[in-house]
Amino acid sequence: MKRFLLFMSLLLMPVLFLAVTSCTEDKTATSSGPASVSKQVKQGALIYAEKCLNCHGENGQGGICPNLVDGEWKYGGTDHDIYTSIAEGRPGGMPNWNETLGEEKIKNIVAYIRSLNAK
Repeated sequence: MKRFLLFMSLLLMPVLFLAVTSCTEDKTATSSGPASVSKQVKQGALIYAEKCLNCHGENGQGGICPNLVDGEWKYGGTDHDIYTSIAEGRPGGMPNWNETLGEEKIKNIVAYIRSLNAK
């Protein structure tokens, strides 16, 4: 019986080791993982507060300009469509932000708008 228990413990040790190490392994996000998205959303929120809030409202609910959280998109609601609306502007009031903000900041704003729609 002692040999059997010794044999089983030796057999199960690697399995237990793998189970424990997989649970404690570093889960740091990659550049496209959740931490990156969270950083992008935070940066987008800051830019939104500075450039977009006065027209689109504190939480994107609209005001002078269209609501960004009601799911109704006049020019399309994909990330590409939203990016294009910000970068190129739209008739009737939406200015062209591409030269002022650039690609990265506009992508951050898109990420922030997406986060508002996820709430």
